[in-house]
Amino acid sequence: MSVIYWFSGTGNSLYAARGIAKALGNTALYPIGLGVPAQAVGGEGEKIGFVFPSYYGNLPRAVGSFVENMEILPDTWIFAVVTMGGLGHGSLSALETVLAKKSLKLNYGRGLLMRGNYVVMYNPADGEKYGKKISGTDKKIQKISSEIASGKNSIKSFRFIADNLYKNTESLDSAFYADDSCTGCGQCAKICPVSNIILNNKKPQWLHKCEHCVACISWCPAKAIQYGEKTKTRRRYRNPKISVNDLFIR
Repeated sequence: MSVIYWFSGTGNSLYAARGIAKALGNTALYPIGLGVPAQAVGGEGEKIGFVFPSYYGNLPRAVGSFVENMEILPDTWIFAVVTMGGLGHGSLSALETVLAKKSLKLNYGRGLLMRGNYVVMYNPADGEKYGKKISGTDKKIQKISSEIASGKNSIKSFRFIADNLYKNTESLDSAFYADDSCTGCGQCAKICPVSNIILNNKKPQWLHKCEHCVACISWCPAKAIQYGEKTKTRRRYRNPKISVNDLFIR
C-alpha cells in the first residue's frame, strides 16, 4: 500500500492528496499534523508521497521537520506535489535537500496551481466560484496521478526560494487576534495543524510556533480572527470540496 503524507490549512492540499490517492488506488492518507510514524516506512518497490502547500516558494517548516525525523527505508520511490497560488516549485528543491541529507532522493515532483488563499497578504480567491471551475484542477490531478502510477522519474522545480516567511519565526502569529465577534467556539484551536492555538478565557491565544497556513482565520465561522487591520474587509478562502471536519485530525 502506498501512503500520502499531507499538510493543509485551507484544504487545497488535502483535496489534491485525496484526488491522487483515489486515482492511484490502495493508497492511505496520513496527516502530517499527527506526528512522525512510529515505524519505518517505504522500502524497495514501495511508493510514498508528500502533498503540501508552498510558502513563499519554500517548504513548510512542519513538513521539513516531519521528513527529517521520519524513517524512510532505502530504495523507496518518493513523490511530492506542492499546491500553490503562484510561485511554488522551489519547495520541491527544498524537499530534495532534506531527503538528500538522509541519503534519499525525490523521484517525482510537480507543482499544482490552485486558488490563492493567503489572506494576510491579499484578498483571496472566491471559493464558491472556484468550486464551479474545479474540473480543470481535477484534470491536472489525474495527469499527475497517471505519471506517479507509471513510475515516471521527473521533477519540475527550480532553486529560487524566498525565505521571508522563515525569519523571526517566533513573531509570525503576533498580529493575529480575535475581535469582538468571537464566540469562543474553539474551532481555530481544533483546526490548527501544528497545535499552535489554545483558548484562554474563551479567546484564542497563539503560542508562537505558527506556520501561517491561515487555517484559523480562514475557517473561523464568525469571521472573528483578524491579522492586524488588513483582513477586516477581505474574503476568507476555503477549498469548496473540503469541510472543516476533514481537517480536524486530533
